Amino acid sequence: MRRLLVLFSILLIGIVTACARREAVLSSWAPVGPQPTILPSVTPEGPAVATTPLVAVMEPVRPTPTPALVDIAGQIDEYLRNLTEQGQFRGAVLVATQERILVARGYGLANAERNLPNTAQTRFRIASISKPITAVAILQLQAAGKLVVDESVCQYLPDCPTAWQAVTLHHLLTHTSGIPNYTDFANFAEVELSPVTPRQLMERFRNLPLDFVPGSAYRYSNSNYVVLGLIIEAVSGQPYADYIRDNIFVPAGMINSGYDTGDASVLNGTVGYLGPGIERSIPIDTSNLYSAGGLYSTVEDLYRFVQALNSGQLLPANELAKMYTPNRSNYGYGWKIEDRNGRRVIYHPGFISGAVTHLAYYPERQSVVVVLSNMERTNADAIAATIGALLP
Repeated sequence: MRRLLVLFSILLIGIVTACARREAVLSSWAPVGPQPTILPSVTPEGPAVATTPLVAVMEPVRPTPTPALVDIAGQIDEYLRNLTEQGQFRGAVLVATQERILVARGYGLANAERNLPNTAQTRFRIASISKPITAVAILQLQAAGKLVVDESVCQYLPDCPTAWQAVTLHHLLTHTSGIPNYTDFANFAEVELSPVTPRQLMERFRNLPLDFVPGSAYRYSNSNYVVLGLIIEAVSGQPYADYIRDNIFVPAGMINSGYDTGDASVLNGTVGYLGPGIERSIPIDTSNLYSAGGLYSTVEDLYRFVQALNSGQLLPANELAKMYTPNRSNYGYGWKIEDRNGRRVIYHPGFISGAVTHLAYYPERQSVVVVLSNMERTNADAIAATIGALLP
């Protein structure tokens, strides 16, 4: 009998604890602030920074989330915890639907040597998620009447190679230019550790023949977005980093985003690792990626970017529509546009040494999935797709 009473007491405590946890999750809902999640934070967050970004891009007050959303948030968190425990993930994730943030937190360590945890404010190199940001800059300049994407790159680029006369900005944006991808060159591993200027970067491929007639095929090439960065500088009169900061990051309230000049000092200690241990990735100097992949950000800031973009804060509606229009191989202007399980998804993955990333936007349900990892062996694409399938 005494054993039965003990078992009953344990069961009762478990039920009360579970109910209390559920009430805490529900009561923790807040639509604005540094950590506006349905689930409480797993890892300690830094001090709040005085700013207005989330207030500027989100509705001010929303009702208590439904139990279904709480359950989905719990499933996502459990999935990510399990991946982390299995050594398949370290990084940060933000998941939102209909402007309700379900999860925004870090998993594992940003810096194992310093025991620095990943959080929703951890800065990561975002690799090719830089491309939609670069594409926004080009379309802003078009909206301002400073360029036309259907014109030749030679209209805007000093010392333009003769072979590029038929290449338009549209071709660069959609990876249909035929310009060879310099990161595929055999000697890239030899040069990626050393700093380089944007002009020196272009010299690696500017005199090579095109792979195909512009517009006739699709072939993903980082060279395209390097040229776009140089055009942004030529047309705006500003360095690429300054233009992106002033016209995208500041208006969107992206206080933890910027251009990584190469040495990773702006990452506040985040280190790129090969796997779940302490073996570091090759310390690539990101000046070798420039406007094709040289930016850093956080999961929170990338959510702010999507919100600002889709609210019309960064682009007029007609330019945004062009950005989201698929061309060859379903690539728009800086985004892939596809249907998954009957849902339209607009996304871009990223991969460089020590960083694997994925940003996805589901327009029908206004859902956003951001996965940033500082572990090279992370399958961020699969993680983002699994999370996307869980969303209502």
